Amino acid sequence: MILGMASIRINGREIKTAGKSTLNPGGYARTLHSGGGKHWGYSRKMAGPSIQMTIAAAEDVDVIEISEWENVTVMFQGDNGLSYMMTGAATDNPATLSEDSGEIDATFIGTKLVKV
Repeated sequence: MILGMASIRINGREIKTAGKSTLNPGGYARTLHSGGGKHWGYSRKMAGPSIQMTIAAAEDVDVIEISEWENVTVMFQGDNGLSYMMTGAATDNPATLSEDSGEIDATFIGTKLVKV
């Protein structure tokens, strides 16, 4: 996982995140299979890319609207100096709004992640 800043682009509009975001580039989720005192090997299942972020709530940003977004592009600039673009993204679950801070938490999953 890589920490950095992310921004969402949808319909020509850019929405910045508040604080740090986390990129999971995807790959394989592996499960070790054991039994009878031995490890028999592992199986793997494909896991897609995701970006977890906090969005500063503003008058033009609505938690319900964010939860309904589909096929958006999320740009991610990592602390390591590399930039990534995730396309075909949508939230994996409904976004949540914090009463205390007014921040919106969302995790976007996408169909493709490329280094730009």
